[in-house]
Amino acid sequence: MLKRLFLSSIVFLVFAIAGCEKGGDGGTPPPPPTPEESIAFSFDPDPGSASAVSTVDNYPYTVKVSSKLPASGVHVDHATQLDTDNSTPTYTRVSSTSSSIALTTAKLDPGKLYRVTVVVTSQNKSSNSVSKTFKVAKK
Repeated sequence: MLKRLFLSSIVFLVFAIAGCEKGGDGGTPPPPPTPEESIAFSFDPDPGSASAVSTVDNYPYTVKVSSKLPASGVHVDHATQLDTDNSTPTYTRVSSTSSSIALTTAKLDPGKLYRVTVVVTSQNKSSNSVSKTFKVAKK
């Protein structure tokens, strides 16, 4: 009798546990996550194909992210170096969740041409990155 009660209890537990498993509820599955939009940006002021001219020691400019900003934000790496040689650049990284990022170049010496390289990278997906370069000279 005790053996039969024990066996009945085991069978009951098996069915109870099986009944608690999550099964298909017939609903629609959640949508897949939206892929991150490729980063696109521009400069303001836009130097175009000409060299920018600065009247101050550090040229101020703004990076404007025109694509949908990644939810986690972006890293903006910018480097200023003389255009005439491979001198060591002055490098800075800024992280932002804004689509408008105000930056300045390193100190510019009068009469010298500098190359400014800007790389904008998603904080969430490092392969989502784009680079642009412009030149600037101080009067």
